[in-house]
Amino acid sequence: MCRLNKAIVFLATLLMINAGIAYGADLDLGLNRNADLCFEQTVNAANGAAPETLSTLYCARALKVTPLSRQDRSAILYNRGIIQRAQGDIVAARASFERAVRLSNTVDRRNLALAEVARELGDYLAALEQYDLLTRSAFADDSANVLVAVIERREETLHSLERTLHASTVTPDTTSQR
Repeated sequence: MCRLNKAIVFLATLLMINAGIAYGADLDLGLNRNADLCFEQTVNAANGAAPETLSTLYCARALKVTPLSRQDRSAILYNRGIIQRAQGDIVAARASFERAVRLSNTVDRRNLALAEVARELGDYLAALEQYDLLTRSAFADDSANVLVAVIERREETLHSLERTLHASTVTPDTTSQR
């Protein structure tokens, strides 16, 4: 549980460093009330609200509004992923982050969020792919602290992958000699 809390704090810190939660430039403030409420739920999640007090209902409703630009849809999906992650539904969060990344025109906090949940789920190759994109992007160039943190997470992920590969190739001999 401590590792999960550290991962959430790490992600939240990086998100806050680099423009925080998806809103403003990504999401038109007048889009609709559900988008506003989805954003509020995301802020609550980022501030550590109890999982049982959070809901993705507003995000789902906001996604049904048409027409939405790709960036607006991506921002809402990203926000939904933050809420799902805070609720402990890492698999659903990953799906939301993957969709948000596919719709986005930039490499940014969505990729970071996807890298973190992929790492948490043990999909180290997917996490490394996102970290590599981030290190080569303008996102990491915006702040030396962000770049250092992304590189550190990439290295930790690489070590986790190496340990996993090593563990799967080394199998103990369970046969006994008679």
